[in-house]
Amino acid sequence: WLKILKSCSKTLQDRQMAGAPRQRRSFGIALLGLILLAAGPSFFEASFVSSSSPQLLPSRCRVALAAAAKKAAAPVEGEPEPGDYVRAQYHRDNGMHEAILLDTEPGPRYVVTWDEPDESEPISGTSKVELIKKAIKPIENVHQQLFFVGDKVTGLFLDDNNFYPADIIADKGDRKYLIKWQDPDGSPPEEVKPAHHLKLVKRVSKIPLYQK
Repeated sequence: WLKILKSCSKTLQDRQMAGAPRQRRSFGIALLGLILLAAGPSFFEASFVSSSSPQLLPSRCRVALAAAAKKAAAPVEGEPEPGDYVRAQYHRDNGMHEAILLDTEPGPRYVVTWDEPDESEPISGTSKVELIKKAIKPIENVHQQLFFVGDKVTGLFLDDNNFYPADIIADKGDRKYLIKWQDPDGSPPEEVKPAHHLKLVKRVSKIPLYQK
C-alpha cells in the first residue's frame, strides 16, 4: 500500500498544479488526509472522503487510502481498563471518537474523557468502547479531565472571567499547570492555572500514558 500511497501523492501534486481553484482546494484536503491517516477513520471520513472531489483520485488510490485507514484504526484485543486509549461512542452523534478511559462500571458502562471534547461535555458515559492502546500502567478510577504537556486548552483569565486559548507547557503537580497564552495582550505570557480553570480543546498526540 505504501507504494500506491506515494503514487497517489504524486498524482495529487500533478493535478494540483493544473487544476481549477476548486480542485486545488480539494487537493489540500486530500493531501491533509494522506498525512493524517493515523488520526483514525472518523477524521479520515470527515476530512478526506466526504470533502474531496470523487474525481480527484484514481480508484486504486481511493482503495489504498481506505485500506490504510482501516489498518491504522483497527482495535486491539483486551479488556479495557482505566487509562487505556479507546474509541468510544458519543451519544449526541452516535459516532466513535478517540478518548481516554477513566472508569468502568457494571452494565458495562464506561466513563471517558474526549481528545477533542465539546466545551460543555469534556467527560461522558457510554456503553460502547473499542480498545486502541493499553496504558503503560492502569490509572486510578477518576471522573475528572486529564491534562498533559502539549495540550491545547482555553484558560480562565481572572481579570474578565473569560476563557482564552493557551498551551500547557509544564505540569507543576497537584493538578496545576503552567500555560502559555496564545495572545497575552500585555499580560504576563505564562501563568500557573489549576485544572478547574482549564478546558481541553485538543489533546496532545503523544500522550504520556502510552509512551515507554
